[in-house]
Amino acid sequence: MKLIRFTIIVFAVSMIIFLTPRVFSQSTGLGIEGGINIANVSSTPSVNLNSRTGFMVGGFADIGVSRIASIKPGIRYIVKGFTRSNNGFSLSENLHYIEFPILMKFGIPLNDVKPYFEAGPTLAIQLSASEDQTTANQSNNYDAGSLYESLDFGLYFGSGIEYNVGNKISMFTGGGYSLGLTNTSKTTVSLRNRGFQFAAGVKFGM
Repeated sequence: MKLIRFTIIVFAVSMIIFLTPRVFSQSTGLGIEGGINIANVSSTPSVNLNSRTGFMVGGFADIGVSRIASIKPGIRYIVKGFTRSNNGFSLSENLHYIEFPILMKFGIPLNDVKPYFEAGPTLAIQLSASEDQTTANQSNNYDAGSLYESLDFGLYFGSGIEYNVGNKISMFTGGGYSLGLTNTSKTTVSLRNRGFQFAAGVKFGM
């Protein structure tokens, strides 16, 4: 519960900063991104689970607050989940979310190439959940929405490189780690989402 409260506080403070008028006096950019999420979960009690690869796509604003720092709120569609195999039986959990990250971004101000680091809270709202079960003889798909909570709080830590490619246009590539803070399972096994994320995209200055 302390981690959840901490995440909510950071989320609220970030929103306050985002709405502060001085933010809009700095440079602002809008961007789109897409990539993959190598998803897994941590479980309590421990269960042997494997990762699954999902995709993610979305957009964001990059709002400068200083020469090296900016606030980066966004919205994206992301697929999380995990897989498990045992004695010829396998299942794949497919968890679909709309996620709202609010990140603090710190860049090294070089000329045409700018490395950056970013971190902040995320809030994800589940859109759907399904389970694919496969045996040697058959394959079935089930609605698993009742097994999972609708909200997922977490933290994201990442880095990347941004390249200037034209007048107020830049491309970027980067990656990071998503750390789920809340138990998303309604069953007796506690599950927290994890994921290594890799994305690329383009940003347009305003």
